[in-house]
Amino acid sequence: MDALIRLIGGNVRKMRKAQGISQQKLGERAGFDYRYIGFIEQARVNPTIKTLEKVAAALNASVRDLLPANAALEINKKGLPAKITDREKVISFIMRDLNKADTVKLRKIRRIVKISVGGPD
Repeated sequence: MDALIRLIGGNVRKMRKAQGISQQKLGERAGFDYRYIGFIEQARVNPTIKTLEKVAAALNASVRDLLPANAALEINKKGLPAKITDREKVISFIMRDLNKADTVKLRKIRRIVKISVGGPD
């Protein structure tokens, strides 16, 4: 469990830094003191799902984006982790990369995707 908390904290820090915001700013957006954001990043606390939802929303992400890739495994009926498909892995990596892009870049990427796979405007 401690390893998972460390990985989540590391992902929060990476996403925050990729967006160029301080712990203070992230704390303001999420409704927490900046020191608590630091505690999350340093794995000094075990944040609840509700806390992770607020932090993820403040980073324009989802809780799943804060989890390490291998923690996204679902449990099947036998209690064993279900395998993640290659497609799911690729989508996960794309989403993490997209979280680093600003709005202008996202619009350009959307046009490229639309041309590549088609779809409505």
